[in-house]
Amino acid sequence: MSLREKLKALEELQQIDLETNEVKAELDALPAHRAQADAAVIASRKAWEDAQARLDANERERRQLESLLGMERDKVKKWEGRLGEIKTPREYAALSREIDIAKKTNDSQHEQVKELTAQAAELSKAVETREEELSERESAAQAAGEEVAARKAAADEKMRALEARRAAAVKQVDPGLLAKYENIKRRRAGVAIAPVVGNSCRGCHRNIPPQLVITLQRANSIETCPSCHRIIYSAEALNPPAPSPA
Repeated sequence: MSLREKLKALEELQQIDLETNEVKAELDALPAHRAQADAAVIASRKAWEDAQARLDANERERRQLESLLGMERDKVKKWEGRLGEIKTPREYAALSREIDIAKKTNDSQHEQVKELTAQAAELSKAVETREEELSERESAAQAAGEEVAARKAAADEKMRALEARRAAAVKQVDPGLLAKYENIKRRRAGVAIAPVVGNSCRGCHRNIPPQLVITLQRANSIETCPSCHRIIYSAEALNPPAPSPA
C-alpha cells in the first residue's frame, strides 16, 4: 500500500469518525429536547392548578359569606318581629339599634359577596385560559416525544451504518498509523488528521514552514503539524485535480 493510499484510508476513517460524532451529538441532545417539552407541561399544569386553587378559594369564601348572610338576615327578621311585642320605649330603642347595626353589617357582607362573584368570573376565565394552554403544551409534548423517538430511531440506524463503515475502514489503515491516529484523536477533540491548503494547516489554521509544505507535496512521508501535532497532508498531492481535457 502506497503512502497516498494509507493517507486516503486515514482520511476516510476521519470522515466516518466526524460523522459519528455528529450523530452522537444529535442523540445526546434528544433527551434535552424532550425534557424541555415536558418542563413546559409541568409549568402549565402548575399555572392551571394555581388558577383553579384561587377559584376554589373564592367559591369557599363566597359560600361562607352567603351562608352567614342568610343567617344574619333571618336573625334581623326575627328581631323585627319582636319589635311589636316590646312594651317599653327603652327596650324598643335598643333592639332597633341592634337591627340597624345588623342591617349595615349585612349590606357590607352583601357587597363582599358581589365583589367575590365578579372576581369569580375573572378567575373562571383565567382557569379556562390556563387549561387551554395546558392542553396545547400536552399536545406539543406528545408530538415532541414522537419526534424524539423517530429521530432516535433514525440516528441509531445511522450509527449502525457508520459502525459497519468504520469496521471496514479500519482494516484499510496501517496498524501503526491507526494507533497514532487514535492517540491524536483523543487529544485533539476527535480530529487527528488535517489537510494543508497553501501553507496553512486546516486543523489549527496556522502556517507551516515552507520546507514542510514541499515535503508534503512529495507525499512520501507521514508528517505532523508543528502547532497542533495533527497528522497533515497536502490536499493537492493526495487528491490531485483531474487533468483538463485536451
